[in-house]
Formats: sequence, structure tokens, C-alpha cells
Amino acid sequence: MRSEKIKIGIIGTGRIATAHLEAIMNLKEDTILTAVCDQKRDLAESTAEKFGAGNAYTDFHDLLKDPHVEAVIVCLPNYLHHSVCLEAAKAGKHILVEKPMCLNTKEAYEMTSEAEKQNVILMVGQCRRFSLAMEKVQEHIEDIGTPFRLDIQFLVEFPQPPTEWWRSSEKAGGLVTLLQGSHSVDTILWLLKKLPSRVVGFVSSQKDSWEGEDEANFLFYFDTGELASVHLSLNTSPYLHETLVIGERGSMRVFEYPTEKTFGFSYILKLNNKTILEGEQVPSLYTNQLKEFVSAIVEKRTPMASGKEVTNSMIVLDAMRKSYMENRVVSLKNK
Repeated sequence: MRSEKIKIGIIGTGRIATAHLEAIMNLKEDTILTAVCDQKRDLAESTAEKFGAGNAYTDFHDLLKDPHVEAVIVCLPNYLHHSVCLEAAKAGKHILVEKPMCLNTKEAYEMTSEAEKQNVILMVGQCRRFSLAMEKVQEHIEDIGTPFRLDIQFLVEFPQPPTEWWRSSEKAGGLVTLLQGSHSVDTILWLLKKLPSRVVGFVSSQKDSWEGEDEANFLFYFDTGELASVHLSLNTSPYLHETLVIGERGSMRVFEYPTEKTFGFSYILKLNNKTILEGEQVPSLYTNQLKEFVSAIVEKRTPMASGKEVTNSMIVLDAMRKSYMENRVVSLKNK
């Protein structure tokens, strides 16, 4: 076990970067923020000053040349994940990239291939895996027997785009399907440990504030008989994020509630309608996620939510988008 701290650079200082920066501060014994990059110089410099980074850059290429950076957290718009991660891998930096991993499966394969070629870790920020509630779901999954149904509702409200790139369907990769669907699909594949064989979906938009879809429903069928559904919204108040897992001997339900903390959440987990966990998630999802990333670097192992694993989510997300764009059921070949 190495004694030196992992030296981290943040690329992008938008809203989600706050959660990652606070996670670095929470893991000061294991990590150190050495560099920050944002196209807006004032943001790069103010963030570096606030969180104690030694260097502030406006060009991510300069950050990647910094010998004091060994790992990067990519907090950029969806459409930039692919190109920046490729450059980071070529520079020999370990990578934690925000979800969605990228815009499509082709990009995902290219990212994982380059990371393997350069012998660097590529992990995707599927932060919902890192709650105590989901840890307990994994622990108790055998209590309900083999799951045959999994339903997720992820319904939130954004009256206006929180950032400009959300307005562009091209930059966002649609909108709600990748933004929130990436979490839901990851949960389904993580719990069922297989890809669906058929996918069908429908989307609509209630606002003209953006070009992409802000409402979506998807159904998944698995060759071994399991069913799953995902319901997504950017127009629902109050917030409702619920995961229902049904097995032959009962069910588990996970309810997520936002707290007043930035990207903070509380959870309730019920096993056969009995509450077995309730309370605020401490440490934060992002702190636990970063701990896994750092541990994987130190131990030279594959992390949870590795790029290779999350490529399966991109395969399904591609099928979901293809279904509503072509108005048909899309079949997948399981690998």
C-alpha cells in the first residue's frame, strides 16, 4: 500500500464538480487536489484558491501535461467526455468520468480500449451504487429470492436548464434518457447481472427550454423472463426516486430523498414492507465513489463501475434511444 496521496486534477468546474471537490476534501488523508481546469479563467482560479489546488488551467491539455496530476475527474458536458477521456488516457492519467460515460457505445468502446492500451483506470461516476441503501439491497437480495421484476421511477423537476449545454440535444445526447436513464439502467444491469434482449421506449417533451426529451418510459424484457421498467421525468414535483425489486419470496423498495446539502441524499429501504434502513447518506455518494476510485488506483485493480462494465449500460441506452427514434422494439444480442 502506497503512503503518498493520489494527486487529482478536476476538469470542469460546473455544478456537479462541487460534489467531487467536496469528496476530495473529505478524503484528505488519501487525496490531494493539485490542479483545476475551466475555460473561464476566473472560475478556474477561484476554485483552485477555494480548494487549495496549486495550479489553475483554462486548457485541459495543459492540465494533462502537469506532472503533479496522476488522476483526473472529468466534470464536462456529455458530448466532451469521449474526446477528453481519450486524451487523458494517452497522457497516462487515471480517469473518473461523470455519467453518462459518453454519448454512444462506439465512443465507450474507444474509451475503454485506449484506457487498456495505456494501462490506466477508467471508472464512470455511477454514484447511486455507493449508497448504504444499495449496499444493503445487494446484501439482502437473496432474502427475496431471484429477482424477476425491477421498476425504477426517477422523477425530478428542473424549471429551467441548470446549464447551457442541456438546451442542445446534440450536446446532451437527447436529454433525460442519458442524464437520468444512465443511473437507472446501471442499477438494473448491476442487480440483474445481464443485458435485456428487447427494449422499447416512448418519450415526449413538456418544455421548449431544451431540444431533447424531458419525459420517458422504457420497458425491458430479458430472455430468462425478467422484466424491468424505467420512468424518467424532468417536470415532476415533489421529487420521486424509487427502486422496486421483486423476487419469488418478497420485495425490496428503496426511496431516495434530496437533502439541503449539495448533492446530498437520504434513503429509506424496506424489505417486505419492513424498514431496515433509514437516514442520511454519510459519507456522501461522491465520497464513497472517490474512495473506490482511489483504492483501485492504489491496489492496481478494476474498480466498481469500470468503463468496461458501464459500456453495457451504453449498449442498452443506445437501444433505448433507437427505440423511440425509430418507434419500434429493439432487439439486443446478449454477449
